[in-house]
Amino acid sequence: MRRSHLALGSLVAAGCLLLTACSDDTDSGERTVVLTAGHQLATGTSFHQGLEKFAELVDEKTQGRVQVRVHPNAQLGNETEMFRALQSGTVDVGLFAPGSIAEYYPGITLLSMPYLLEDRAHRDQVLESGILEPMEANIIEATGAEILTYFGGSQRQMFFTEEVSSLDDIQGRLFRVQPSQMLTESYASMGLEPTVVAYTELYNALEQGVVQGAENEPIFIESQKFFEPAPYIVLTGHEVTVRPVMISNMALDKLDDELAGQVREAALEAGEFERQTEGEADQEMLERLASQDGVVMTEVDTTALRSAMEPIWQKYAEEWNETELLSAIRGL
Repeated sequence: MRRSHLALGSLVAAGCLLLTACSDDTDSGERTVVLTAGHQLATGTSFHQGLEKFAELVDEKTQGRVQVRVHPNAQLGNETEMFRALQSGTVDVGLFAPGSIAEYYPGITLLSMPYLLEDRAHRDQVLESGILEPMEANIIEATGAEILTYFGGSQRQMFFTEEVSSLDDIQGRLFRVQPSQMLTESYASMGLEPTVVAYTELYNALEQGVVQGAENEPIFIESQKFFEPAPYIVLTGHEVTVRPVMISNMALDKLDDELAGQVREAALEAGEFERQTEGEADQEMLERLASQDGVVMTEVDTTALRSAMEPIWQKYAEEWNETELLSAIRGL
């Protein structure tokens, strides 16, 4: 893979938080480059653990010449705000869902299309095979930022307010989706009735019957207590999450070739660490959900759902000019 005033002291501290290469002298007299990194989730999550691992590896590989400061809990803004800050150079490294980058490069959304990535093993093949390199080069040109590695590994599951014993039972149910035409078409193809509801309103929407189902990763089904109004969890595993970790070209420009290479190497190792950590945590969270009073988990044969998605994959791959990538992913 390629490559914020009360006094002057406060102002300097703010600048160090926001700007790349605010530096001080090391024991050897060399300049220390400080990279500001951020994500939306809490410190106990695999996202945070992964970025902290990245910071540790960068420090080790560069012998302290590059330091990474990790800011969790959307301290640097939500993903949309953080990506804009990445482009302006006030944030150096960020972790994003593909949809947060789609405004600039729609084709990356291919990585979050339901059922295109069959499981974690298939996901790993896609990430390690090199087939994403043309897309990654296009993203650098379109956004001014480079994908260093990929986090992810949770599998998104569906959950409903009424019992589900088979896929026939979900047909026609009102189903919360994000405001995305691709996702609307995707879930409609599965026989659901997609309805856009804000994430912050989802619990009440389920409780009041505005929607009868939704989908998310187990960590959020549990942390947001969605299982209370919607205790019927259907193990559809329709998306294996992929979360690019990106660095601003302006941040890379502050590094010589050796340091940039060491940062990239650290990112790849941190990506492998995070994906394994998230996959293990995902399974543990499913088991924790299953132990909650009233929760019913149902395994289903998803073959029909996968088949229903194939025309959607093709339609959007053509629209996004990513038919070769689609074929390569399916070929693996």
